[in-house]
Amino acid sequence: MKLDKRACRHASNVPLHISLNAGVLYTDRVKYLVTAAVKLLGGHRVLAVYFYECERLKANDRMPKWVVFQGKDDFATLERDAEGNVKWRDSMLENLVDESFYKFRESCVFYKGTDGVTISDFIHQSASGITILEALQVYQYGIRNKQAKKRRCKRDMGIVEKMKKVPAAPSNLARWIDRNVMPHYLFYSYDRNQPETQVFCTYCEKFSVIKKPKTGKIFVCPQCKQKAIAKAQGRRAAYHEDRETCQVIQKISDEELLIRIFKVRWAYKEKKNTPAKEIYENARLFIRVVGKEGTDTEAFYYDSSYDSTTHWRRGNRPRFSPYTSSYEADDTGAIYLPSLKRALQGTPWQYCALRQFYEPTKEAMQVSTYLRVYRRHPKLIEHLVKVGFERIVSDIVYRHGMGAEIDATQKRTHRILRVNKEDLAMLRELNAGVDTLKAYQQYVKLNLRGRQELLQWQLKNHVHTIPTQWFAYMTARKFMRYMDSQLPDYMQLKRAFLYRSPMEEAISTYSDYLQMCQGQNYDMKSSQVLFPKHCNEAHDELSRYIKKCRDEQTKRAFREVYENLAEKANLTSKKLQIVCPKQTDDLITEGQALHHCVGTYIERVAAKKCLIVFVRRVEELEKPFVTVEVSNGKIVQIRGERNSDPTKEVKKFVDLWSRKVLPMALQTA
Repeated sequence: MKLDKRACRHASNVPLHISLNAGVLYTDRVKYLVTAAVKLLGGHRVLAVYFYECERLKANDRMPKWVVFQGKDDFATLERDAEGNVKWRDSMLENLVDESFYKFRESCVFYKGTDGVTISDFIHQSASGITILEALQVYQYGIRNKQAKKRRCKRDMGIVEKMKKVPAAPSNLARWIDRNVMPHYLFYSYDRNQPETQVFCTYCEKFSVIKKPKTGKIFVCPQCKQKAIAKAQGRRAAYHEDRETCQVIQKISDEELLIRIFKVRWAYKEKKNTPAKEIYENARLFIRVVGKEGTDTEAFYYDSSYDSTTHWRRGNRPRFSPYTSSYEADDTGAIYLPSLKRALQGTPWQYCALRQFYEPTKEAMQVSTYLRVYRRHPKLIEHLVKVGFERIVSDIVYRHGMGAEIDATQKRTHRILRVNKEDLAMLRELNAGVDTLKAYQQYVKLNLRGRQELLQWQLKNHVHTIPTQWFAYMTARKFMRYMDSQLPDYMQLKRAFLYRSPMEEAISTYSDYLQMCQGQNYDMKSSQVLFPKHCNEAHDELSRYIKKCRDEQTKRAFREVYENLAEKANLTSKKLQIVCPKQTDDLITEGQALHHCVGTYIERVAAKKCLIVFVRRVEELEKPFVTVEVSNGKIVQIRGERNSDPTKEVKKFVDLWSRKVLPMALQTA
């Protein structure tokens, strides 16, 4: 029943006839007087609750502030402001005011004792006094929930129709999961004195005898010939649970697939060798073809508490954080294989090689992402999977995407991977991924001899990158032999390497050493230069030598800056004097004495990027006082002790120096 608002508007004009001298109007606690009546409006019985504001009544405004019209299936509130303007509100009783509903209820008083009874009889609730307003609020809340459910049911009819297309789940799904997905155990009681031990197999649920079982080791059950994990009863917890995810792919049409996500739980309780098994479906992903290469994914998840025509809700299952794992929201798992060929038959994914990609490792995977990427690169992914490069396909689909290391325009495998034909067998044997392929492609570009051995050596020593520019001076075999000879010097420092292996640290040091040698114009063809006996010591010695030479050059350039400037930049007053530094140590001493960072400006001054001068007191010329930085002919900083601002006297003196002395000094310097 919908309220007749026109009839309700006429019924709202009910003034309250009360004496303005009534004491209830002047009570601090009471803000509203409430009356109630049941009226026939639009052919239906409607409860009208009138709220009169005491402040308005005292001003002789006898019309109600709010009139709540309550029907059996609907409600509405007519609000009147102080100027007499009215408007309709759909808010519940608790939302009429900004304060809490408890305070609002306590500030209301029924004008007559029968008003509360009128409300109570209409909503069929027994309550005494003003608390009946709380029962009315609950009654409105129930109506609002029914209205929301009605809207949900109408909105979810599309989901109901879509779910009707879903075929039945495979009849042998539980048995297949038990056989191929879930782990099984051989439970036994440990006895070190017994050569043979009786075990219980959770797969065939039979007892058998094996020799010397060990917890965590995989054995074959003598009865069912299935692999199972040995687990001693003493090592077994009171409650053990295995949880896995299984994905079933089904065909909806030639242009649409359905991925059904099933959650599996095997629970082993204390003193029970047979688990309690639970399999339930908690998500569905509809993947539909869009355009030539695109796909559209529509996700639904099952919510048993969802009150509508269906428990399936649109979207992905909410999780606490996108950066934390959630078993219920995870759509990565095993793939149900028996019906896979039939599901893909006749669809754009018919030749996607999903079985060949999954079966070698049977690692949990996200099928929806694989199918989406396959639509963009169908021939490439099919080809690489069928020739045995599943690891590279996995990196393309789940990690790197399609990068420059893959040439998708080619048809031959070695050209797709940008390597030589004779390299394919080695890369396949190493189960190379995209990172390994990138490293190897650098060796192929150089046409490096022994590159296959170098790649295997690199992977064995857990080295991410090897600088290839040094192979212009040495062969790969000489590089490996030399680095192997240097490794013992770095093994003792292994604990200090948090993110790199000792061999990678050795290579990094060696590359730095060769770079310094190249910068010093050493003979890079000399074996004495290329292969020092102890690379670490040679690196440190050469580094100290270069630093010493650089320091000498910096000091010389620093002195040259002030040679012609010192006399011309001088300025003296009665109390202050400008002093130029003579050597680099002067800046260091100044910074240490005044506790600021001028000591780090040595290289900038030597490179003529700035100029540093000192302000000293005339009576204490050797004692640091204020430091001035000049850049591009202008004063940039004036800093005293601990970077404090200078006094007005110093500012005035430096300003005079910058105007009268500095321009001429820089011009002649």
